[in-house]
Amino acid sequence: MFLMNYNNFHDGTINVLGDFPNIGQVTKKFTLVKDDFNIITHSDLYGKKCILFSFLSVDMPICAESVREFNRLAYRMKDIEVICVSVDTPFTLNRFCQREGLDYITAASCFSSSEFSLDFGVKIDNPMLSGFTARAVFCLNEHGCITHSQIVEDLNQLPDYESIISALRTSND
Repeated sequence: MFLMNYNNFHDGTINVLGDFPNIGQVTKKFTLVKDDFNIITHSDLYGKKCILFSFLSVDMPICAESVREFNRLAYRMKDIEVICVSVDTPFTLNRFCQREGLDYITAASCFSSSEFSLDFGVKIDNPMLSGFTARAVFCLNEHGCITHSQIVEDLNQLPDYESIISALRTSND
Protein backbone atom coordinates (compact mmCIF):
# COMPACT_ATOMS: atom_id res chain seq x y z
CA MET A 1 0.00 0.00 0.00
CA PHE A 2 1.29 3.45 -0.89
CA LEU A 3 0.37 6.54 1.05
CA MET A 4 1.13 10.05 -0.02
CA ASN A 5 2.67 12.46 2.43
CA TYR A 6 3.74 15.95 1.51
CA ASN A 7 6.84 17.90 2.38
CA ASN A 8 7.21 21.58 1.61
CA PHE A 9 10.14 22.32 -0.66
CA HIS A 10 10.98 25.67 -2.27
CA ASP A 11 7.41 26.98 -1.86
CA GLY A 12 5.96 23.82 -3.35
CA THR A 13 5.24 20.30 -2.30
CA ILE A 14 6.86 17.00 -3.02
CA ASN A 15 5.36 13.58 -2.72
CA VAL A 16 6.73 11.10 -0.25
CA LEU A 17 5.89 7.52 -1.11
CA GLY A 18 5.53 4.40 0.96
CA ASP A 19 3.69 2.95 3.89
CA PHE A 20 4.32 5.34 6.79
CA PRO A 21 4.04 3.18 9.93
CA ASN A 22 1.49 3.97 12.61
CA ILE A 23 1.96 3.91 16.35
CA GLY A 24 1.52 0.35 17.57
CA GLN A 25 2.84 -1.31 14.41
CA VAL A 26 5.87 -3.57 14.55
CA THR A 27 8.61 -2.36 12.23
CA LYS A 28 9.07 -4.19 8.99
CA LYS A 29 12.26 -6.10 8.35
CA PHE A 30 15.15 -3.97 7.15
CA THR A 31 18.85 -4.22 6.49
CA LEU A 32 21.13 -1.18 6.56
CA VAL A 33 24.88 -0.70 6.11
CA LYS A 34 26.55 1.05 9.04
CA ASP A 35 29.32 3.59 8.53
CA ASP A 36 31.86 0.87 9.39
CA PHE A 37 30.34 -1.35 6.64
CA ASN A 38 28.83 -3.78 9.12
CA ILE A 39 25.18 -4.67 8.68
CA ILE A 40 22.41 -3.71 11.07
CA THR A 41 18.95 -5.24 10.82
CA HIS A 42 15.61 -4.80 12.55
CA SER A 43 16.34 -7.83 14.73
CA ASP A 44 19.53 -6.20 16.09
CA LEU A 45 17.29 -3.64 17.80
CA TYR A 46 15.03 -6.06 19.67
CA GLY A 47 15.49 -5.71 23.41
CA LYS A 48 16.48 -2.04 23.05
CA LYS A 49 14.58 1.21 22.91
CA CYS A 50 15.53 2.92 19.71
CA ILE A 51 15.13 6.01 17.57
CA LEU A 52 15.27 5.59 13.81
CA PHE A 53 15.89 8.95 12.15
CA SER A 54 15.75 9.12 8.36
CA PHE A 55 17.07 12.18 6.60
CA LEU A 56 18.19 13.34 3.16
CA SER A 57 21.97 13.74 3.47
CA VAL A 58 24.66 14.85 5.90
CA ASP A 59 25.69 17.31 3.18
CA MET A 60 22.53 19.33 3.85
CA PRO A 61 23.15 21.72 6.78
CA ILE A 62 19.75 21.14 8.42
CA CYS A 63 20.21 17.36 8.22
CA ALA A 64 23.74 17.61 9.63
CA GLU A 65 22.38 19.67 12.55
CA SER A 66 19.68 17.07 13.18
CA VAL A 67 22.25 14.27 13.31
CA ARG A 68 24.34 16.32 15.77
CA GLU A 69 21.26 16.91 17.94
CA PHE A 70 20.42 13.20 17.95
CA ASN A 71 24.00 12.51 19.04
CA ARG A 72 23.49 14.92 21.97
CA LEU A 73 20.17 13.22 22.76
CA ALA A 74 21.79 9.76 22.67
CA TYR A 75 24.48 11.02 25.06
CA ARG A 76 21.84 12.24 27.53
CA MET A 77 19.59 9.17 27.21
CA LYS A 78 22.14 6.39 27.34
CA ASP A 79 19.53 3.62 27.34
CA ILE A 80 18.27 4.67 23.89
CA GLU A 81 19.97 3.53 20.68
CA VAL A 82 19.85 6.11 17.90
CA ILE A 83 20.18 5.04 14.27
CA CYS A 84 20.51 7.88 11.74
CA VAL A 85 19.65 6.65 8.24
CA SER A 86 20.23 8.26 4.85
CA VAL A 87 21.21 7.29 1.32
CA ASP A 88 24.69 8.70 1.93
CA THR A 89 27.39 6.11 1.37
CA PRO A 90 28.99 4.51 4.42
CA PHE A 91 32.21 6.37 3.45
CA THR A 92 30.43 9.72 3.65
CA LEU A 93 28.69 8.87 6.93
CA ASN A 94 31.94 7.66 8.49
CA ARG A 95 33.84 10.78 7.43
CA PHE A 96 31.07 13.04 8.76
CA CYS A 97 30.79 11.24 12.12
CA GLN A 98 34.56 11.21 12.64
CA ARG A 99 34.92 14.89 11.70
CA GLU A 100 32.04 15.87 14.02
CA GLY A 101 33.01 13.53 16.89
CA LEU A 102 29.62 11.79 16.84
CA ASP A 103 30.22 8.81 19.10
CA TYR A 104 26.75 8.15 20.49
CA ILE A 105 24.74 7.42 17.35
CA THR A 106 24.91 4.73 14.71
CA ALA A 107 25.02 6.17 11.22
CA ALA A 108 23.61 3.81 8.62
CA SER A 109 22.98 3.89 4.91
CA CYS A 110 19.98 2.62 3.01
CA PHE A 111 21.72 3.17 -0.34
CA SER A 112 21.57 -0.53 -1.16
CA SER A 113 18.20 -1.16 0.47
CA SER A 114 15.48 0.56 -1.53
CA GLU A 115 12.73 -1.24 0.40
CA PHE A 116 13.62 0.69 3.59
CA SER A 117 12.39 4.01 2.20
CA LEU A 118 9.12 2.52 0.96
CA ASP A 119 8.51 0.38 4.06
CA PHE A 120 8.92 3.43 6.29
CA GLY A 121 7.02 5.81 4.01
CA VAL A 122 9.96 8.17 3.45
CA LYS A 123 10.82 7.71 -0.25
CA ILE A 124 10.92 11.11 -1.91
CA ASP A 125 9.19 11.19 -5.29
CA ASN A 126 10.64 14.27 -6.94
CA PRO A 127 12.94 14.41 -10.00
CA MET A 128 15.47 16.65 -8.25
CA LEU A 129 15.54 14.61 -5.01
CA SER A 130 14.76 11.15 -6.37
CA GLY A 131 16.20 8.40 -4.22
CA PHE A 132 16.55 10.49 -1.08
CA THR A 133 14.62 9.84 2.11
CA ALA A 134 12.42 12.38 3.84
CA ARG A 135 13.23 13.57 7.34
CA ALA A 136 11.24 11.37 9.74
CA VAL A 137 11.58 9.95 13.24
CA PHE A 138 10.38 6.61 14.59
CA CYS A 139 10.66 5.63 18.25
CA LEU A 140 10.67 1.87 18.87
CA ASN A 141 10.20 -0.07 22.07
CA GLU A 142 12.11 -3.21 23.05
CA HIS A 143 9.80 -5.35 20.91
CA GLY A 144 10.30 -3.33 17.71
CA CYS A 145 6.90 -1.71 18.07
CA ILE A 146 6.53 1.93 17.02
CA THR A 147 5.67 4.18 19.94
CA HIS A 148 6.06 7.51 18.09
CA SER A 149 6.29 8.48 14.44
CA GLN A 150 6.78 11.88 12.91
CA ILE A 151 7.45 13.04 9.38
CA VAL A 152 8.91 16.52 9.17
CA GLU A 153 6.47 18.26 6.87
CA ASP A 154 8.83 21.00 5.76
CA LEU A 155 12.29 20.04 4.51
CA ASN A 156 13.59 23.30 5.96
CA GLN A 157 12.54 22.46 9.53
CA LEU A 158 14.02 20.32 12.26
CA PRO A 159 12.21 17.39 13.90
CA ASP A 160 10.13 18.10 17.00
CA TYR A 161 12.68 16.91 19.56
CA GLU A 162 10.41 17.67 22.52
CA SER A 163 7.71 15.29 21.27
CA ILE A 164 10.37 12.62 20.68
CA ILE A 165 11.74 12.99 24.21
CA SER A 166 8.22 13.02 25.62
CA ALA A 167 7.36 9.82 23.70
CA LEU A 168 10.50 8.13 24.99
CA ARG A 169 9.75 9.14 28.58
CA THR A 170 6.15 7.98 28.25
CA SER A 171 7.28 4.61 26.94
CA ASN A 172 9.57 4.33 30.00
CA ASP A 173 6.57 4.49 32.36
